[in-house]
Amino acid sequence: MPRKSDKFNALIQWATSNGTIISPNITFQEISSHNNGATYTAPTDGNTDLLSIPSSILITSETAIDYFKPWGKEVSEKTINVNSLLKLYLCHVCSTDTTNNEFSAYFNILPTLTEIGSPYTWTPGDKELLKGTNLGNSLNETLAQLIEEWWQLINLIPQDYQKPSQHFVNMKFYYEYKFYTSDDYYKYFQEYDETNWTSFVNYLWASLVLKSRSFPAYLTNNLSFAKDSAMLVPVLDMLNHNPKARVVWGFEDGCFKFRNEDGGKVGEEVYNNYGRKGNEELLLAYGFCFEENESDSVALKIKIPEEMLADIQKNGVKLPTTSDYTTSVVRDEDKKEEGEEAKVEDYKDGVLFFITKDHIPENLIQTFQYLVRNELEEESDEGMTLRMKFAGLNHLRAALDQKKKMLKGGDIPKDSNQIHKYIKWYINSQTKIYESSISKIKQIEKDLLKEHKSDLITLKNVYKKDIKFQQSLLLSLGFPSYESIIENQFQDQCWLLWLMRCFNQDEYANEMESEQYLPEWIQELFKKVQQQTKIDPQVIVNYQPIYEMLFPDISTAVPEIYGKGKWTVDEMIIAAKVLDLISFTRGKDQECILVKQDK
Repeated sequence: MPRKSDKFNALIQWATSNGTIISPNITFQEISSHNNGATYTAPTDGNTDLLSIPSSILITSETAIDYFKPWGKEVSEKTINVNSLLKLYLCHVCSTDTTNNEFSAYFNILPTLTEIGSPYTWTPGDKELLKGTNLGNSLNETLAQLIEEWWQLINLIPQDYQKPSQHFVNMKFYYEYKFYTSDDYYKYFQEYDETNWTSFVNYLWASLVLKSRSFPAYLTNNLSFAKDSAMLVPVLDMLNHNPKARVVWGFEDGCFKFRNEDGGKVGEEVYNNYGRKGNEELLLAYGFCFEENESDSVALKIKIPEEMLADIQKNGVKLPTTSDYTTSVVRDEDKKEEGEEAKVEDYKDGVLFFITKDHIPENLIQTFQYLVRNELEEESDEGMTLRMKFAGLNHLRAALDQKKKMLKGGDIPKDSNQIHKYIKWYINSQTKIYESSISKIKQIEKDLLKEHKSDLITLKNVYKKDIKFQQSLLLSLGFPSYESIIENQFQDQCWLLWLMRCFNQDEYANEMESEQYLPEWIQELFKKVQQQTKIDPQVIVNYQPIYEMLFPDISTAVPEIYGKGKWTVDEMIIAAKVLDLISFTRGKDQECILVKQDK
């Protein structure tokens, strides 16, 4: 069996003999164990083309269509993914035709499925370490999508085209895969037969080859290529990734050209730049990631009812599409053209937001703020209310905090291998992004609290300002301080009593204003809600225990407050509804704060 270095040298010889020009200032060589690339042998500036690769050795969808004549073109037009036939071509050639094919020297250097190292092929134990992460949660889902794509393609192959003798095994896999465990997948990926070119394992390998090595075919200026078509560029795809490298790709005089605008010094490695890719995309497509990846992000998918989606968009919130985020040159089929509006049906599987360490999308915040809108706010023409702003921020903060708690970074073995290091880097990066985002939300909330302090009412405010109410809590319930209320978790009952007191404020005309704090807007809203609410008998049953715990003892102990006006269980139910309509809960202590409502 030829050594890898011999295969690598054969590739360079084949490429140059077919018109590839490699700058004399660089040389291709082994960078490290199992890692080939290029280094500078002479200093260069940023204007020097380092590679010029003729179109005759580019591997495109046209290559696949020509290979599968006469049916290739018809099949390619029916597939779910525009690159499916190109993947099938790789499967067929690399399984059955590697010696005689014109691109044999290139195909011989492609990594195997396990050498790519994608999490799809990791051990069940290593996959378990991803549990709670975006990648761990989505692995089976994305794998299932790829399986359906593969199944559609192999069923489009004409019946009279010779399939491998093991093709029945592929059919069996398709009908059983939905019941596969991580152990089943691992065994399947380890024991596959390379000669079974219609198998899903080969299709997965071809998909990862395109994901990790391809370039957009539109760079050739060939208008016959379908949107999102990919191509393989031999030799250039041997260069390693550096997200900071300033590279230029171009096509002129029938050649694909590459240069690095930064130039290079003798001994330095020649880098390509695969684009702004987070650790999740790098792991899935390339099998590696970075410890400090400035392009890293976390995904938050939110399922939103269809009617609410339309309402959110109507209120000016621009929801994201995958085209706002995807950087892979093999683009997803649901990407939108620039300027193309997303439709409600585009979000049937959820709205996907991406958060980075330095940025939390404004439309994510706005979406959460609209998700907490209540019936009172739906009736209003105000749009985004102050209460919605606060409540949405706190719901988003809680969601991110919950996602952070689900990460399993502490379970990574101490005797880490390279995969474990990647997992640790990935999880640590995700954790930092969550922490940074939560910190930003806290700051936004802090600024809002400062700006709208006069529009907010806390229980501590009430306790301090409504002296009569404060005294009643001591006399009837034995609470000598605000802290004792918190300690005994009696906040909700206090709010209900105070809101009912606000409703009955006309009964306290003789009280000095300095001894009471009873906003008129609460009374007005209470009356409005009371008029619009038909109380269900079951709700009365639910509230009866709370009511009986307080009354009639409290009205007997403090008749000057609780013995005046209406204090039935009906008023308590209305008070609870009012509390829901005008409040939000803040932070880990779940402090309930009221927000003043405009008339």
